[in-house]
Amino acid sequence: MTTDNREAFLNGIAEKLGRERRRTGVKRPERVHTIANETLVGKTQDELLAIAKDACTRIHTDVVETPVAELAKHIEKIATNYGNESVLIADDQRFAEYGLQNLADNAWDKCAVSVWKEGRENRVANIATAADANIAIAFADFLLAESGSVVVESSPKQGRTLHFLPVHYIAIIPKSQIVPRSTQAADYYDARIASGQEIGSSINFISGPSNSGDIEMQLVVGVHGPISVTYIVVIDK
Repeated sequence: MTTDNREAFLNGIAEKLGRERRRTGVKRPERVHTIANETLVGKTQDELLAIAKDACTRIHTDVVETPVAELAKHIEKIATNYGNESVLIADDQRFAEYGLQNLADNAWDKCAVSVWKEGRENRVANIATAADANIAIAFADFLLAESGSVVVESSPKQGRTLHFLPVHYIAIIPKSQIVPRSTQAADYYDARIASGQEIGSSINFISGPSNSGDIEMQLVVGVHGPISVTYIVVIDK
């Protein structure tokens, strides 16, 4: 939300309430309990990973563990299982940092690899590429142990459609970035905002492949997004 949009939104609420905007003297309400900050706190990274893997079995998501040296090999194996074809990756420096230059340089001979293009002028082309891609590969900021969700921040280098339109999705997460629950992820982004940093237009919490349940409680996976998801947890460099 831009500043102009935010002001218009808040002004509209104040108008509906029949009063002026309150710009000072507003305090956050006190929390009635601290469970949000206490759940799973104190667990080791190995314990959090075990909890996350258990959660992922319930959301139909595969989890692969690998040292950095074998990351590229695992990506190739997973992509082959997904049928290769076309791959879309984020324009993310972590690909080079984790030894995946061949992907970013489009030197993977198994399939055609496209890199998300920064700039508003590339928006339509990026969406079309994402819609046609068989596989998307991106780094996640966090893996939430409690729910098995990954957290990704949209940016000019990886728009929202990269994560939601391709048929299959591979998320790469450093083991150190496994946190207990959404509380810790929210605290991270709050701290960035408080320090004056800009964050993406959306923070996405992705819990495995898309699915939908009807009134008869019949679960259908892959309705409006990736039909399969794999998390690759990387033992830190």
